[in-house]
Amino acid sequence: MVKLTAWFLLAALLGMSGVAADAAQRQGQGAGGRGGGELKPLREGQGGLSDIEAKAAEAEKNNNLEVASGAYNRASSAARNQGQYQKALTYGNKAFELGEKAGKPLLQAGAILQLSYTTGLVGQWDKKRELLHKGIEIVKKIPSGAPKFTIEASLYTELGSDYLRTKDAPKAIDYISYALQVQDSQLDFLKKRASRLPNPRVIRVMQISMLTTLQRLGNAYRGAGKIEEAIKVYERGLGTINELALRTPLESRLYQELGQLYLQQKDYDRALATLTRAAASAERTQNAYAAERANGQIGDLLRETKRPSEAIPYYKKAIASVESSRSALESEELRSSFFENKRQTYAGIILAYIGAKNWEEAFNYSERARSRAFLDILGSKVQLAQGSLLAEERALQAKMSALRAKLAVQQEESEEDEEAADPKQLMRELEEAQKAYNDFLAKIRKENKEQASLMNVEPLTLKETQQLLDPGVTMLEYFVVAQRVLLWVVEKDRIRYLSSPIARRDLVSKVGALRESVFQLGEKEKFRASAQELYKLLIEPALPHVRGKELLIIPHDVLHYVPFQALISPQGKYLIQDYPVYYLSSASLMQFTKEKKRAGGERALVMGNPSLGDAAYNLRFAEREAKEVAGVYPKSEVYLKEQASKPRAISLSPGFEMLHFAVHAELSEEDPLSSALLLAGDGKDDGRLKVGEIFSLNLKAGMVVLSACETGLGKLSNGDEMIGLTRAFIYAGTPSVVTTLWKVNDRSSYELMREFYQHLKTTKKSEALRQAQLKTMKEFPEPFYWAAYQLTGEP
Repeated sequence: MVKLTAWFLLAALLGMSGVAADAAQRQGQGAGGRGGGELKPLREGQGGLSDIEAKAAEAEKNNNLEVASGAYNRASSAARNQGQYQKALTYGNKAFELGEKAGKPLLQAGAILQLSYTTGLVGQWDKKRELLHKGIEIVKKIPSGAPKFTIEASLYTELGSDYLRTKDAPKAIDYISYALQVQDSQLDFLKKRASRLPNPRVIRVMQISMLTTLQRLGNAYRGAGKIEEAIKVYERGLGTINELALRTPLESRLYQELGQLYLQQKDYDRALATLTRAAASAERTQNAYAAERANGQIGDLLRETKRPSEAIPYYKKAIASVESSRSALESEELRSSFFENKRQTYAGIILAYIGAKNWEEAFNYSERARSRAFLDILGSKVQLAQGSLLAEERALQAKMSALRAKLAVQQEESEEDEEAADPKQLMRELEEAQKAYNDFLAKIRKENKEQASLMNVEPLTLKETQQLLDPGVTMLEYFVVAQRVLLWVVEKDRIRYLSSPIARRDLVSKVGALRESVFQLGEKEKFRASAQELYKLLIEPALPHVRGKELLIIPHDVLHYVPFQALISPQGKYLIQDYPVYYLSSASLMQFTKEKKRAGGERALVMGNPSLGDAAYNLRFAEREAKEVAGVYPKSEVYLKEQASKPRAISLSPGFEMLHFAVHAELSEEDPLSSALLLAGDGKDDGRLKVGEIFSLNLKAGMVVLSACETGLGKLSNGDEMIGLTRAFIYAGTPSVVTTLWKVNDRSSYELMREFYQHLKTTKKSEALRQAQLKTMKEFPEPFYWAAYQLTGEP
């Protein structure tokens, strides 16, 4: 972290007066991460994040671009330190734009450095490396001197760390060693001239700026397997912190890295003591990321050394930090990427509870780990709350954010000014604000469960899940960890926990082989072998504990791609021949689908074979399928070809009890919210009914059928559930969605749907789909033709 190094060094080397130092600071604002204002004791005029925002806006309004850029850079740093990554990105970009307008490369390089820190924290690694290379080019335009050398060292340190992330340890060592050489050279220069420096504290500031470089170099040595060199570098950094009596977030990071090395050497006692210091340091400095990481590492250590009960409190602290930081991110892209590398912490606490033989709490955290993507999309794409409720929630969030920012600024001051104010009062105010927010959520939960979910994830507990389970249903909830698949067999009055040993990479390979063999119609034995293998792994262990007449499957990770209904028993029977099967991506969705459950209707809105401007997209049997639905339900309305348009679907869908789309679909892995049903265009509209638009519909339908290509698929987040069309329709109001796992055959789809709707007149949806699949497999035996269809939601 760069802080005020450049300003102190420039003033000291040139022997400036106070006025000159002030001028120099204004000329170079941005690289230090503070900027804006005179070179005074740091506690004067700093204020919280809201104060910095006001100063930045005022400077921008007055066209004082340099001061505004520096202030926005300070805001970016403060927001990042307390976990507000969305704001950190916004202010970093603003700082860069203003620095560019001012024609000041030092300002631009400083903003890029701040942005690189934050993009790394939210998992945008390609963007981070692009920024760092850009920053190094910009640094070349800065005149030689202390400011240039300082920020150059920081950029090289970050770039070296990014190479380490991609396992290029030798290149990482080269880049970071170069950065440390630059800093050592500056420090030697200053020490030799200590008696002539107008402000001797510049040496202290230089030493502080080197801590990040030491940490990263230690990481690079560790990545290269040079353990002793790494320990020496970390200990040098901690020695500097102790010598200067600092309170800095870097103390926690250095202790964490050192603890991991002791763990690698199997020195468990020393590792535990070191990581405990790391956690305590992170909590003292209110550093959310460091606290999460340190507590998670302690949990891992205790669990791996057969002390699962002791590990649990540390995992809980880590998860509290994760969920606090996630709540401040606005977009689903940032929330998803931020959560990508948190899977290990959730898996850790689940395994710890299992090690403690507490199956119930293990299940509860399995739900917490799988409910993220849906609730994230709800929170970022749908404004359910209106008026004073939303305003109150935002006001409480803003108050906590302001206090965190003030605390971050005050703690930065204490690193360089021993007379800085005591942060205890701010910590008490933050605790009070957090309590007020929790009280607000408790009130909202009583009034509106979905709105509470937008603001704070509230998955179901095991007992709540059991209350919602229908009698006669057995729920199989899976969770994939590194070396096994965990399974809870849940019924209304009991629970059983099981596990199947298999490495995740092997599971991915087996699922891939199954899906590949589905399409190889001449390779029946290949599919049978894969389907039997997965049956033995995923279904057979549960069967002695299954008393229900139908199965509710809660997949996880790669298991979302498995057609469980087509798995084959040792007796050669498909699972669907023994049980009706339906799905949910998380048991917690039942709290919404149950509330929306409706009696079967007689009116369906049917869209079939829309005109897409290309004969290759023609679905001949889709028209027959659409007319067949109307034959079973005469009060239905059927729209074909150019009449099957997006505007008509949007305007008419809220008035029908069933919706049926016999159309093509388009899946976007990169941007799941742009996945769409392809309907006929109307005027300027392209006819793509996107996931993001489906969320805003207000449906009354008891069921939506998506008889299209791969409508059940979506983006699979790491440790999360599928994001796609199914979830969108459930949120829009329907409790049940029928989708497909792969591109279905036009003819067999028609036959299956005809049977489905005929059975739906006399039986529940899950049994109607089962009967339709059983009938279809008589004419089309291969699973390719019938197994793609699955029911998600209410049976």
